[in-house]
Amino acid sequence: MATRRALALAPWSASKIQTALRCPKLFHYRYVEKLKEPEIMPETRIGKAVHASLEQVLKGMMVPRAVDLGARSLANRDEEDRFRRISQNIPAFVQRIRRFRELHRVERDFVEYRLAMDVDGQSTAFNAASAFYRGIIDLAYAYNEGSLALVDHKSGLRQPNSRIGEQLDGYAVLATSSFRRTARRVMLGVHWISSAEVDWSPALSTAEIDQTLRPTLLASIDAAALAVADGPRPQESTWCLRCSYRSICPQAETARFEPIEVPDPGLV
Repeated sequence: MATRRALALAPWSASKIQTALRCPKLFHYRYVEKLKEPEIMPETRIGKAVHASLEQVLKGMMVPRAVDLGARSLANRDEEDRFRRISQNIPAFVQRIRRFRELHRVERDFVEYRLAMDVDGQSTAFNAASAFYRGIIDLAYAYNEGSLALVDHKSGLRQPNSRIGEQLDGYAVLATSSFRRTARRVMLGVHWISSAEVDWSPALSTAEIDQTLRPTLLASIDAAALAVADGPRPQESTWCLRCSYRSICPQAETARFEPIEVPDPGLV
């Protein structure tokens, strides 16, 4: 069961949970005051441009045109050069998807697919007032009698020994809520764009997702709600160095000189 404090801050998402656990002050800026970001980090712009290009390619656009369109959102030549280096790996991913289709009978594909569930775990509309947790899946395939493959694009450095992240775990919970009648197992994959690799987790049955991932997701949401329960206190870390609100945060000046944790480039 969700706690009152978690219900009061719904709807939740993977990024909202991560923000609350990382820094209550950032959570307050973004989700309570709903302030427009004073500054956007180059990595954020590049990541969004790569995602946008991939989305267009997966919807049928030719790669060169999709990359050119993505480049228009970048601020300078350095960002564009970095973006185009990463985008060189998009064709390799497209080929991988073609091979996947050859091996499996794909019944339906989903690109940037919006899912949401209510507090009881029932599927609901993404923007519904009853939405408790929601997310946008980068890519998903329904194939071979009740199987789902969910893929999350990452533009950061590949971490081959890392566990599939909580974001995909949450997507698995959402997917089983939405496809309960048809999906019997779910595979989760991280597509590392910069190295053209996809890391897959072992397939999970819907029962395993209900028994393990769903309770873990609810616990993470409650922990996030608890983290921000005492108000918008800043939490200093190296994340401050790439925070879009650092120009207005009272803690940011100190954080520039005293980092206290190692950044995780794979989460970009």
